[in-house]
Amino acid sequence: MRTALSLILPVAFLPLLAEATILTSACAAPKKHETRITVYDKQAQVTEGELKRFLVLLPEFRAWASANHEEAHPSLTRGQPDFKYSAAAAKWIQNKGWDARRFFCVMGRMAAALVVVEEGNDFKGTRPPDMPSVGPKEVDLARTHLAELLQAGGETAPKVAVGQPCLPKKP
Repeated sequence: MRTALSLILPVAFLPLLAEATILTSACAAPKKHETRITVYDKQAQVTEGELKRFLVLLPEFRAWASANHEEAHPSLTRGQPDFKYSAAAAKWIQNKGWDARRFFCVMGRMAAALVVVEEGNDFKGTRPPDMPSVGPKEVDLARTHLAELLQAGGETAPKVAVGQPCLPKKP
């Protein structure tokens, strides 16, 4: 059985050429007296408007990443969830009007929110170490935009009206 994480992060986001990955400055080694941060540190929760912008760009990014043998995937930094991506991926995202760190934060959080939705909206299992925590509003966004998330991730989604929840809230 495939997990929600594998649905939003198919092929282009799973490790293809790990040895070729060059980390961006957000993921680079810290300088002396500098605290190393992850893509999730000091980031606000994902908003609906932001998710909609993300969903428009995700298929294009996936195609670019696949064509250029790039990768972007969850990782760990000092034992904390993070997101690994190349300098080329960061530049591509920035050229599309996004802050790369924020784009990959949205990607990671929405993938994690999909896992929560897949687990019945009451995720009590052991969270993988590279899975960021997500708030209830982000889980609700994933539930509300499930079809769009799956379509943007290259999967076939249930036929529902845009913006209508695919799965009811768990009581």
